[in-house]
Amino acid sequence: MGLTPKQAHAFLDSRGFGITPGLARIEALTRLLSDPQLNFLTIHLAGTNGKTSTARIITSILAGHGLSTGLYTSPHLHDVRERFVLAGWDEGPVWDIIDEQEFADTLTYLLPFIQMVEDDLGEPLTYFELTTAMAFEWMSERSVAAGVIETGLGGRWDATNLVRSSVSVLTPVDVDHAAYLGSTPAANGSEKVDIIKVGSTVISAAQVPEVMDLLAARTTKVGAKSLVLGTDFHIASNETAVGGRAVTLKTPGASYEDLFLPLHGAHQGVNLALAVAAAEAFLGRDLDPELLAASLLSVTSPGRLEVVGRKPLIVLDGAHNPHAALALRNTLSADFLFKKLTIVLSIFEDKDIKGVLDQLVPAADRVILTRGDNSRFASPETLRDLAPVVAGHDAPELAPTMEDALDRARSISDEEDMILITGSLHGVGDARRHLLDID
Repeated sequence: MGLTPKQAHAFLDSRGFGITPGLARIEALTRLLSDPQLNFLTIHLAGTNGKTSTARIITSILAGHGLSTGLYTSPHLHDVRERFVLAGWDEGPVWDIIDEQEFADTLTYLLPFIQMVEDDLGEPLTYFELTTAMAFEWMSERSVAAGVIETGLGGRWDATNLVRSSVSVLTPVDVDHAAYLGSTPAANGSEKVDIIKVGSTVISAAQVPEVMDLLAARTTKVGAKSLVLGTDFHIASNETAVGGRAVTLKTPGASYEDLFLPLHGAHQGVNLALAVAAAEAFLGRDLDPELLAASLLSVTSPGRLEVVGRKPLIVLDGAHNPHAALALRNTLSADFLFKKLTIVLSIFEDKDIKGVLDQLVPAADRVILTRGDNSRFASPETLRDLAPVVAGHDAPELAPTMEDALDRARSISDEEDMILITGSLHGVGDARRHLLDID
């Protein structure tokens, strides 16, 4: 008797969200499954920020060029099934997340193998290892032509690093998950460049010098080819447009003029450039300009500068580290028109809270500090103690729950104002659920 969807979700949730470094458990499980991750070609992404948006753009481009494409990202906003996407094309893009019964059936199939591994090794597989194995098995069963796989943490010891990617993507590398990856870009980069496989092509954003050195060393070691934004391919223009960006790109073989990407922020132009270069490398040819333009029109990236309300303007963005917070701050005045800005912020306690607050609090007219519905969140009082004092601004307000914070933000905002909900993606997901009335 197989698991019901409710039982499947409960089984995963029972594992919690702890991190246990090492590949022994996931290697043992995939070996019993006959390595399903090797049954399809893969693009693998690592980096500090921009992975999910870049992965979603790549997926849309490949689907637009006729490839059945599986997408695996993390974290999710509302439902773990969001991590499992199958994209195709039928007179336009078709995006389907795994349905409830297929989700439960996939985990049911894995259960005896999970038990064997855990009995043999004497330790449990983690939540992320289980969802990763499920994604590999599901994509293999669906016979995808391409898998677009986002790392969860770092690269070297990440459960996704069992793929043999022909193309890897390195988005901008900064500092995040310092307890696991280190407190410098170089320490983080040393983990992330390990996704580059023998004889593959790596598409990289411009990186700080120490990360560029790591990239060069890794590509030399494994005989990979690197293409770096700003050196080997270029953004000729990246302008604000109504509802997104207008971007012109130049790659070694082609120019793509005035591409419209319905995502906000100049950094999305960078993500688009990486995605186009990755798709070219994966297909081994220039992209069809018409198919490219059509495939971009429906790109979404929930929780990343996502507009979910008007009058007042309400925007969600998971800026959970200082690098992302800076990109968000730079986007506010460039992409949006508003009179006063209220920021609602919640963030996990293991993040660089002060670094995020230092970037965002000075940009706001009003700040409301709260917490999501997870024990990992820092308390509003902790956030207040770490927030900078801004001359001429009122002290941040505290709200016990996200729902209370949203009610307060709306009560003090006029139609011409903007409410920005930001911080850890889990908190953004809580807000999105309330605002869009998602079960």
